[in-house]
Amino acid sequence: MRQFYLGKTSSGYYKAYFIDPVTGCRDYGKSTGTKDKIEAAIIANDWLKNGKPTAHANSRKLKSDDSLLVPTSLKSFVDRLSEAEAKTVMSMLSQKFGFTSPVVSQKPVEVGEPVVETLAPVPVPSSAEVVKPKKVIVIKKTADGKMQLVKNKKQVVKDGSSSVPSIGLTSDGKHLLCDNLENFWDYDTSVFIKRQLDRGHSLSKKYAFCMKSFVRNYWRPYFGDDMCIEDLTVPDLDDFLFYLHDAKELASETINKNINCVNRCLNWLAKQQKIKVNPVASVERFKVDADERDIPTEQEIRSLLALDWENHSAKLAFKVAAFYGLRAGEISGLRVCDIDVVADMLYVRHSYSEMDGLKSTKNKEIRELPIDHALALQLMSQARLNPEFGDLSYVFWSVKNHKMPITPGYYGDCFYKALEEIGVSEAVRKDRNIVFHSLRHFCCTILKQRADKEIVMEIMGHKSGRMTDHYSDHETQEKFDNMRTIISGAWEKYISA
Repeated sequence: MRQFYLGKTSSGYYKAYFIDPVTGCRDYGKSTGTKDKIEAAIIANDWLKNGKPTAHANSRKLKSDDSLLVPTSLKSFVDRLSEAEAKTVMSMLSQKFGFTSPVVSQKPVEVGEPVVETLAPVPVPSSAEVVKPKKVIVIKKTADGKMQLVKNKKQVVKDGSSSVPSIGLTSDGKHLLCDNLENFWDYDTSVFIKRQLDRGHSLSKKYAFCMKSFVRNYWRPYFGDDMCIEDLTVPDLDDFLFYLHDAKELASETINKNINCVNRCLNWLAKQQKIKVNPVASVERFKVDADERDIPTEQEIRSLLALDWENHSAKLAFKVAAFYGLRAGEISGLRVCDIDVVADMLYVRHSYSEMDGLKSTKNKEIRELPIDHALALQLMSQARLNPEFGDLSYVFWSVKNHKMPITPGYYGDCFYKALEEIGVSEAVRKDRNIVFHSLRHFCCTILKQRADKEIVMEIMGHKSGRMTDHYSDHETQEKFDNMRTIISGAWEKYISA
């Protein structure tokens, strides 16, 4: 199992993620303070041996402590050595790798006579230890569809191991499980993802990152680096899935997501005729008892509207979600050009996530919503508070970076705190399964009781009536009042008699 991974931040710096050898879990990572991958690997390897420093990799505290300095290149390392330190390093290298260090001739030197240094003879390895490069045959497909043999490709094989012609492929043509999975879900390099996007399908960076995390956190620690897809059996997979269920105590839904992660990759490899059988296709999934999502009552909504929230922008986001059914990502994606205060219209053109940034809506369509004039003015007033105000600036802008929006998860945190202030504790909220997305269910439920399904579908942006029915399948006090009126009217003459 690998002891650490390197990953790039949005700024281009490399972070080192260390793996717990016992649990197999990855930590939150620590920035190496460099954009050079080789330098980052040197730094991470030093942390692995000596422990991670408490200071930031590029902080003054770290750089002022000579004992924590990590050389960022061999040249800088050599430049910092004194003569005594150099001799010590040579002795250490000689002990570790077994070669004889350079020695200075012991012949006495007269004054003015030049000093001649000689190198001690280097032992010649035996024929069994000699590492010879092996030729690898590579076949490429040309533009006209013909197969072309590419020669002069060599690969050095250590300790007599077999050559590996390509990533994720062994010398005997088998496919390494975890290497293929990670390559399949790598958003920047995956052929599958590129073709999906080219075909117009939606596949976000966030989703690909989650799938890749499943591979790194569960599949690779369990199966290791050498398990091949061709050697994977259904009993092996069943043992692994019950390991996730019993040892890791993962929810059934999460285990099924792990199955989807691998099944999609292996299905694609089978369609490409790279493997004969997809063993995951025969695996039985776990039953998921989905908790039905509840919605706030009408009285709770009125109490939340009357409440003085700590954050004005969070309360405004609550109104947009409850009255117009916008998702949290769509609220973050609202920009000034999406609000028409003259026509009182709101245009839902984008969604936003931390990983994908600004992107299209879930169904890639624009929704045009008539909104209340007072709310349109409130949204514009919120946008004008931004020091970077402009047509493309965000309505719900971040105080840390005025050019970026508030992250979608923030609205939920403020919503939960507001619920506690009106008497809905965290335990009750979780028991009722109320989340920020419940406000979209609330909006759909109220509208469904007052309008045709087709109109509600347009407002909510649903592609099917079944989805609208799912979102509006909640009981409301108004619905009970209507039922009471109908029942009393129907049976009044019988009851009075």
